[in-house]
Amino acid sequence: MRIKRRRILSLLAVFIFIFFINLVLSKSSREVLKGDIVVWTDNTYYSYFTKVANEFESKNRKVHISVINISQEEYLDRIIHSNYRDLPNIVQLNIEDINKVKDKINFTEENKDIIETYKKNFNKSRIKEVEVNEDYYAVPFTSNPIALYLRKDILKEYGYESEDINTWKQLISIGKEIETKTNGEIKIFSNKDKKNIALLILSQLVDDETKEYSKEDIISEFKNIYNEDYITDSDNYLCRVASLDFYKEMVNDGTQYLWECKNPPSFNIGENRLFDLGGKNLVALKVEKNEEAIKEFIAFAATNKELLSEELLEYNFFPSSLYSLKVKYNKESKSNSESDEENNPFLILTNIVERVPSITNYDKFKEIIFELSDN
Repeated sequence: MRIKRRRILSLLAVFIFIFFINLVLSKSSREVLKGDIVVWTDNTYYSYFTKVANEFESKNRKVHISVINISQEEYLDRIIHSNYRDLPNIVQLNIEDINKVKDKINFTEENKDIIETYKKNFNKSRIKEVEVNEDYYAVPFTSNPIALYLRKDILKEYGYESEDINTWKQLISIGKEIETKTNGEIKIFSNKDKKNIALLILSQLVDDETKEYSKEDIISEFKNIYNEDYITDSDNYLCRVASLDFYKEMVNDGTQYLWECKNPPSFNIGENRLFDLGGKNLVALKVEKNEEAIKEFIAFAATNKELLSEELLEYNFFPSSLYSLKVKYNKESKSNSESDEENNPFLILTNIVERVPSITNYDKFKEIIFELSDN
């Protein structure tokens, strides 16, 4: 019995020893992260990065994060024209802007580690957007799910319903008729939606299985749809091709018009109408000795479910992190839009991010968008 008891005590002592060793190693590994991190952001994301930086610092006492607010107008120029010494560690850029500073990025392996670890956090479309030859220039941060907002009151007045508009051809035909009947007062498009419409048309045509479209063909199709005769600088338009930003306008301003939200138009009936395009990505520029801390902070900022969900519910921006979309949405809206679930803009946009397929021909998509953005 004594021998058996000694063996039990010996085994117990070994287990306790191993437990404390693991505890010490775990604690020491958490303390490895150290260094200063500088984040450049604009007003849209400043509040979020201030909060997420404070939370990260509280978990990593040897890391100090400075969040610098820079105006949107000078943001990209500051990055492009700064020498290496003056660059921040982390910025937020869309895919066109990344292409303009790609020579400053050497963090691809670290981004790959983050994306492979958190792959289920992002839809395939957003991951494909930042992929370059099986490496990654950045980590997805925000999404831009694009929806079609229609003036239901105008459609009803002239004998139409939103169900009558599913293709670009239908939208232009009905829009032109309404413009004629209102003596040119109601145009089709707002001048604020040029980029969203361009991205939509490009993404739809590069994947067209019935015809091979050149860059010139795509530009021609865009000009036919987003014709200057159909555009207005005023608020007298039939539709908006927009994302969460327009929904926030409706909620905050309490617009007097009646809007209905649906998936954007396609060229042909039955084609894909779910698109998440042009979101911001977290990009590491100046790394130096802080590689591990920068990597951990990027992962933390891109996947912080609680803080990202708060931004979403305030309609500040749409996170790319799919887990942050699992929020309890208050269906009561101050906006004058359709309130049922089928047409609720918030739920439609969420559905797009969750279900959007990846563009098949992403290489061609990027090639054309880079050419257009350089001109």
